[in-house]
Amino acid sequence: MSAATAVAPPDAAIEAALRWRDEATVAPQDAMRQAERLLSGAAPDGELRVLARHIAALAAVELGRVDEARRHVRLGLSTAQRGGLSKRAAQLQLTLAWIELERGATGASWANLAAAEPHLPAEDRPRATCLRGLLHCQRGHHRDARLRLTSALVHLDGDRRWKANALLGRGLANLYTNRLEEAEQDLADAERIFIADGRGARAAGCRHNRGCVAFRAGDLPRALRLFEQAVAAGLDVTANPEALVDRGEALAAAGLTRHARAVMEQASQRLAATGRQGRLAETRLALAECALRDGDPAAAAEAASAARRLFRGQKRPAWAALASAIVWQAKLRSGQNTRYALSAARRAANACEDFGWRAAAAELRLTAGRTAQLAGLTSVARKLLGRCADLRELAVPPQLRSLGWLAEALLAEQEGNTARLLRACRAGLKAVDGQAAGMAAFEMRVHALGLGDELGAVAVRAALRIGDPQLVLRWTERSRASALHRRALRPPSDPQLNAALVRLRGAVLDAQRAADPKRAMNTVAELEEQVRHQAMLVEGRTDRLRAPAEIGEISAELGDAVLLSLFSENGRLFAVSIVDGEAALHVLGPEASAESQAVRLRHLLARQACGVDSRAAPMFEHGVELAAAELQAQLLAPVLPALKRGRELVVVPTGRLHLLPWAALPACRGNPVTVSPSIRCWLGGAERARAANPAGGKAWIAGPRLDHAEREVRTLHHRGGGWLLTGSAARTDRVLSALDGARVAHLAAHGHFRDDQPLLSCLDLDDGPLYAHDLDGLRRSPTTVVLSACDVGKSAISRGDQLSGLTATLLDRGTATVIASVVPVPDERTVEVMLTLHDRLDAGLPPAAALAEAQAGHGESGFICIGYGGG
Repeated sequence: MSAATAVAPPDAAIEAALRWRDEATVAPQDAMRQAERLLSGAAPDGELRVLARHIAALAAVELGRVDEARRHVRLGLSTAQRGGLSKRAAQLQLTLAWIELERGATGASWANLAAAEPHLPAEDRPRATCLRGLLHCQRGHHRDARLRLTSALVHLDGDRRWKANALLGRGLANLYTNRLEEAEQDLADAERIFIADGRGARAAGCRHNRGCVAFRAGDLPRALRLFEQAVAAGLDVTANPEALVDRGEALAAAGLTRHARAVMEQASQRLAATGRQGRLAETRLALAECALRDGDPAAAAEAASAARRLFRGQKRPAWAALASAIVWQAKLRSGQNTRYALSAARRAANACEDFGWRAAAAELRLTAGRTAQLAGLTSVARKLLGRCADLRELAVPPQLRSLGWLAEALLAEQEGNTARLLRACRAGLKAVDGQAAGMAAFEMRVHALGLGDELGAVAVRAALRIGDPQLVLRWTERSRASALHRRALRPPSDPQLNAALVRLRGAVLDAQRAADPKRAMNTVAELEEQVRHQAMLVEGRTDRLRAPAEIGEISAELGDAVLLSLFSENGRLFAVSIVDGEAALHVLGPEASAESQAVRLRHLLARQACGVDSRAAPMFEHGVELAAAELQAQLLAPVLPALKRGRELVVVPTGRLHLLPWAALPACRGNPVTVSPSIRCWLGGAERARAANPAGGKAWIAGPRLDHAEREVRTLHHRGGGWLLTGSAARTDRVLSALDGARVAHLAAHGHFRDDQPLLSCLDLDDGPLYAHDLDGLRRSPTTVVLSACDVGKSAISRGDQLSGLTATLLDRGTATVIASVVPVPDERTVEVMLTLHDRLDAGLPPAAALAEAQAGHGESGFICIGYGGG
């Protein structure tokens, strides 16, 4: 090539090709078509052909077709080298380094960058510096990455595309070094540049990464909303499947592990299809974390070990350190407690923290410290827990502070310092509640408050050692059913969630008459996941947290009634009773014994309700009497003398005893019994019952396909007036209108309790199911709700006696009292019980007393009064 040729300005075709190369990432489809036109007419060895290959490669990267991009670059490089076009070859090699980075092949990326740099023109060198910073970030050298990217940004003011890339990379480096405010700023700045330049997909990617910042900051609702906004703004998860991994991790953290696993499997398939084999390691690690949350440590250890091997092969030590932490977390949870295992876990936690994985390091130290305590290795435990406890005073997200306070409490327990232990538990619970305060979604609150149960358990153990019943009661109340104590004050309705519920209702009706039931039910399952996910995105706030009550306040509300608050510790049942203002602590024996008898009693009552052969009836009756007598002897002994004098019982159960039909116990037959998730819930119900509008209306609703339902509600309507919705009038929108602000609401409909997804528990209406999610749209929940349907009084029970289901949702929205069944009840007996119940309510009896008389009068025991129960 002559000097004259070298300095001659490019012709119009070259100028046009250069413009397309610069615009390829903005309009990749158009750029790909232009590249194909150029390739069809360009000379075999000319510069135009090299540029066409470069355009095609950049467009293919943007479209997620990485293997195709590599092919175009390699062909372009071959052409450039044959033609002596060293500058174009270096620029292509810089792009190849970018492509290898996208694939996760950092070694190949470094090699191509090193080969390109000596031949790059001056205008491309800041880009190379930027790419070097991005490679440092990928390898986990985040401090070096920040330095390189900051240096590149000084020289990229006139190069908006690469400036945005550098800001994006520095934002991620800041994220991984826990500089979350700086990360948010860099990513927001990059997003603005991408939007201004018309690069919507890249801007959406920045929005997604801002979701990752929110996730690491502990703001899970905002993270999920940003992920959704990114997709709505144009993030193509098909072309960028790694975004699915991030979303899957957030879903798993929110407790939606089944949905999370499905999302991660989808990501895995897409990564393989688009040639991003290197990113598969991240997906495997995310699946390992999901398995750990699901309580499957063996699967977690296997998946994390496979991911660690891949990360090491990719020379990504930061990610390998995170994988090691998951491996040892799983092994410790599987029961490994040797000195070697604890030493390896300690080293893994240190490495994790060095690379910025602060949360994983803290969780591993906490698990290892507890394991060491149980193994009697107190000095090892002290060192591990001490490192974790340091977090409590740092400016870290709430969940990390709460982990630090839990470690501090465990250290104080080991040292026998009760005052320090209780201070740590108070501070830890405050941090846990701080995290849940902004969560409008009930299911997310339930999951987030799980750590509160662990803090509460440590404090209860200490209170039991002291033996003070008031202190024990105070601490059992602090973490019990705490999701219900911070009620959501969300907007009356969320359009997207409502639309998803309408689609789901329609799919359920379609499935009932579908020619292909399997396909129809698959559609229903998909829509259920959409509803559950959409419910997590609803914005809102929660009201103030009610503090646990003291004995004086409880006794004043109890009056002549007695209270029994049950709880378990290390497999044993305990109770605190309050009778005539005096609190006492009781040991009630093995928890397993009570739970097995409760399950047996419910089973026998359910069999009786379904009908048994007359010859077997005495055997079932004897079985019911025996189970009821054994439960009474174990659970009610502390208050039995008072109950025999006809005094009302307020009981706060624990575990599976929430599902116990208390009216089946001899001392409870005919006596008012109120079952409440917590004392705070009971007292809150009392306030709401007193504040209710006495002129509020009544609503009588009958669902389809339930014998006697329409006769039941028509009779009740005739006696009490108000709304009457039956047949085609009993549709979801009209039912919700009738429920809003009602004083008494009575629903006679088929009910379905969902243990797998409690907020999809439902009542059948004419237009399909009315779900627990639908009740969130109520501005004013009915004061008293009677659910004349089988099994819908049941709730799913998670750590800390957190309850989820139809009844819990009603209590969360402000209902004072719910009357519902926890075992099947025959339709013909239900009608008579319900008619008597409302007679007694109309006569002025409180709900618990009215139900006691109605069930005793008709030989029934399957309904319970939940919440407040007073008048």
